Amino acid sequence: MSAPAETHYGVLGIGPRATPEQIERAYRHAAGLYDADALATYSLLDTEEREQARERVEAAYGVLRDPSRRHHYDVALGLVSEASSPPLAAAPPPPPGTGRAPVVVLPDPVTGPDLKRFRESRGISLREIATASKVGIRYLEYIEAERKDVLPAPVYLRGFVQEYARVVGLDPRPTAESYVARVVSAR
Repeated sequence: MSAPAETHYGVLGIGPRATPEQIERAYRHAAGLYDADALATYSLLDTEEREQARERVEAAYGVLRDPSRRHHYDVALGLVSEASSPPLAAAPPPPPGTGRAPVVVLPDPVTGPDLKRFRESRGISLREIATASKVGIRYLEYIEAERKDVLPAPVYLRGFVQEYARVVGLDPRPTAESYVARVVSAR
């Protein structure tokens, strides 16, 4: 089932059954199209049209990223019944107009399973982190599994965890410091 263009789903170019990961990917793509320096729309839209399109993308993302707001929106569109229960919230919605979720600090000590749970709650795959950070998937898996025997030297590990944290929306420095201090002391 495809959504008409005037819906939030249409703005992001996805269907009503899109997963959180698909919503995130569609948002990044759509937001990139309307950036001030985007070549794809530079000659097609003037500054005001590009800003209006960007605002529609931000509004759509703000609603569809938040499970509760998305459920209410789907009810208003007639896609689901009022009686159906909304999914549990995976992550707080982004601040208005930013398109990005706030930076989060996990409680000490940060563990690999903590990182994995947080990443999954945001609907981000290891491949997305690897692409954005240039850290190999294998090392990201080792970090989440706390494979101390194959983790890199602490200086590299700190950088890898900082990049992981940056991509998923955690505060990079405290996340890396907590994780590395605990893992290195246990080696």
